[in-house]
Amino acid sequence: MSTTPSNPNYSSLSNINFTGGFPTSVDLAPSIVFLVIYVLAIPLLAWRWFRKSDRTLLLLRPTLFLLCRIGMLVIRAYMSKNSYDEGLLIAELIMVSIGFLFLIEPVIGCWQLQIDSDMAKEDRPSWVQRLSRLLKLILLAAIVTAIVGSSMISNALKDQAKLNAVRQLRDASSVLSFGTVVVAALAAILTSIKFSLDRRGTFFILSAAGCLIVVAAYRMVQTFTSDHDAPVNSRVAFWILQMVFELIAFGLILGISIPTWFPGDKGRIPRNNTDVESYNMREGQPKY
Repeated sequence: MSTTPSNPNYSSLSNINFTGGFPTSVDLAPSIVFLVIYVLAIPLLAWRWFRKSDRTLLLLRPTLFLLCRIGMLVIRAYMSKNSYDEGLLIAELIMVSIGFLFLIEPVIGCWQLQIDSDMAKEDRPSWVQRLSRLLKLILLAAIVTAIVGSSMISNALKDQAKLNAVRQLRDASSVLSFGTVVVAALAAILTSIKFSLDRRGTFFILSAAGCLIVVAAYRMVQTFTSDHDAPVNSRVAFWILQMVFELIAFGLILGISIPTWFPGDKGRIPRNNTDVESYNMREGQPKY
């Protein structure tokens, strides 16, 4: 995907398909463009946090994503025009690897809140809570393996066994992240159809999940591709299939008031024969 850095110590890393590759001069312009976009998103995110009706702990992960992406783009822009040491390389690789993972948990959280918003506690399927917990644990494992794999690069430069471990951890992270977001999307479809949930909420969840599936699929295919000249290893693929689609997912999450769309138990209106009219009048609900 990219040229290995001039430092000869990095030559052993050339057989690993690091997502985004080693930055070169052609990465400067897109890095600046995306950096400006994310910086402009700071006021909106701050407004969501400070506005009581919008505030929710589900915004914590998008906040970490934003900080991660701003840091990664600053480093990538610098690396594209300057020589750099392994510490900077490791920091950039970690932020590239884990950034989009922070956007998956809000999707899982919104799906769980959708169930709580539209169904009485006694009617909710018990497997929803168990599955959401399992998905969050798998997601945590994906984050940990990505961080550990990238942080081992320093030792991998001198030890082939460590280099193989880096590759295996990256492979595991890509598979875990892809599986998590796909299962979350399928679960949202299943519960929406089976329990006739709010269509607007389902559309939002699937839109965000769809963008993240594109990112996860790209990362998995790119990670397992042995041909360094394959289209999936191109810079265009990285900037579009990862950077653009995760930006869209971030924009979707930031673009709504999560507590308004997914109020949970506190905003749930009982769905029975005497409450049909009041339920249908709730903001965003389909009219029957």
